[in-house]
Amino acid sequence: FDVRYTLPISKIPLLSWVNSTINYDAGYDWRSSSLAASNYGNTIQNNNSIKFNTQLNLTSLYNKVPFLKKLLANNSSNRSRIPSRSNLKNDINNNVENQEESKLKILNYIAKGLFSIKNFAISYTETNGTLLPGFLPEAQFFGLNSPLNSPAPTLGFVLGSQNDLRIQAAENGWITTDTLLNYLYTQTFSNNLNIRATVEPISRFKIMFTGSRRYSENESEYFKNTSSDLLNPEFEHVSNTRSGSFNISFLPIKTAFISDRMDNSSELFDNFLNYRYDIAQRLGNQNNFSQSFPEGYSSSSQDVLIPAFLAAYSGTDPNKQSLSIFPKVPMPNWNLNFNGFTKIRFVKNNFKNITMSHSYRSTYSVGSFISNLNYLPYSLQELNPNIYGGNYIPEFQIDQVNITEQFAPFFKLDFTMKNSMTARVEYKKDRTISLNLSNSQITEVKGFEYIVGLGYRIQGVQLMFDGGSGQKQVNSDLDLRADISIRNNKTIIRRIEEETNQPTSGQSLITLKFSADYVVNNRVNLKLFYDQVVTDYVVSSSFPTSNTNIGVSFRLTLM
Repeated sequence: FDVRYTLPISKIPLLSWVNSTINYDAGYDWRSSSLAASNYGNTIQNNNSIKFNTQLNLTSLYNKVPFLKKLLANNSSNRSRIPSRSNLKNDINNNVENQEESKLKILNYIAKGLFSIKNFAISYTETNGTLLPGFLPEAQFFGLNSPLNSPAPTLGFVLGSQNDLRIQAAENGWITTDTLLNYLYTQTFSNNLNIRATVEPISRFKIMFTGSRRYSENESEYFKNTSSDLLNPEFEHVSNTRSGSFNISFLPIKTAFISDRMDNSSELFDNFLNYRYDIAQRLGNQNNFSQSFPEGYSSSSQDVLIPAFLAAYSGTDPNKQSLSIFPKVPMPNWNLNFNGFTKIRFVKNNFKNITMSHSYRSTYSVGSFISNLNYLPYSLQELNPNIYGGNYIPEFQIDQVNITEQFAPFFKLDFTMKNSMTARVEYKKDRTISLNLSNSQITEVKGFEYIVGLGYRIQGVQLMFDGGSGQKQVNSDLDLRADISIRNNKTIIRRIEEETNQPTSGQSLITLKFSADYVVNNRVNLKLFYDQVVTDYVVSSSFPTSNTNIGVSFRLTLM
């Protein structure tokens, strides 16, 4: 079932700019066991989802204040002028009006900067689910067994409740006592937070800020009878395991333009190696500035490596870096767009449109994590140099964490001229840094790309076609397009224990594309194309290559 509710906040006149909705949906599933394995019982499963959305229309809020509404208007109102009898009075009135208009323009720019946030939205979704095997009762009305006397598995479970049902089910005899039951009891949990804000500091200049955080976890274990006396069953929790993944918007822009040295060594990698000691000291709560790592937090400890990695590659002070592997607060990413160049007279006379754009996206992710079966609170652990390198055993075992960053694009200009010519200039930059904890190394993949494109539309191109029933003249536009791009990417493996840097792959690609597109009618399209890719590899074991693709394509669209 699905329940939706709109909070009546917008009904309050002062809060009409706020819209909030809540949505709750749930499902229940009862699956019968095989007739040949009825002793193992049936399987029941439920799930629920809670969604909360809030949107703040701040433009509507600003318009509620007459003074702000006037200042933030795109065009200031022109006052009606009353003709005066003398030229002197006219000059005085004009000077006063010009001064007032100048003050109004200044106030307008200041107000637009202060009240540039136009829209803010936040959405949160939480999903839960439970799967219980070995359930003996049959499903009757509304999925329940004996709904009037002793409803099984309870009305709350059918409606999506995530309260642990196993103890009650075992006491009421709803769970099979067969010791051979080998199906996992599973609970799932995930939450997803998305934040978006639209900012317009000046006319036609829009900035979209976004942030996100996603966390998912699955917990499973065996819950079954371990006693051979089926009349006096003893249910136990066996082999509990938790696993999941994590992703959050990140902000490592401080280090985005730090280049490697000529020998492929890296300042950021050196910082990472040094930050391990600072993080270990904080974890061990030591302030004696000794030269050794605290007991239980060596240079290879997972609890030390991940915060040091995040601090080094985000440009954060290691003494201020959060020690949590799962940060709570998402950092902003953004998308910029400006198309106000046509307000310039020269641009307006020669161009239909000029658009400048910029985009930045970055995430920190934990691909997968799984609980350590031998985990105990650190205060109860006994350190052993032969177990886990003498470090504390963490609650979750993580194989790899990643930082991805993309300027897609870092800078882009799109031109459309009045003579039907188009042009594009673009620069992209990206990198992916992975900390692999299983083999103690960092893999960096960096790339950048330059793109230049030209286009031109020739209108009214006439071609003759012979379809077998005589020649037919077609009059249509011919679209010409040429693009050239230069892309470089490089992969370097940095080994933590050996402190070495080794480039393993990389390439330089030059791509040339040309196409001529002719639309015969709304069903037939002809295209002449030429594509060439020249590749030069970084490592000496690979040879330069060149691939060329030339041809004509005929596209027929059927109704």
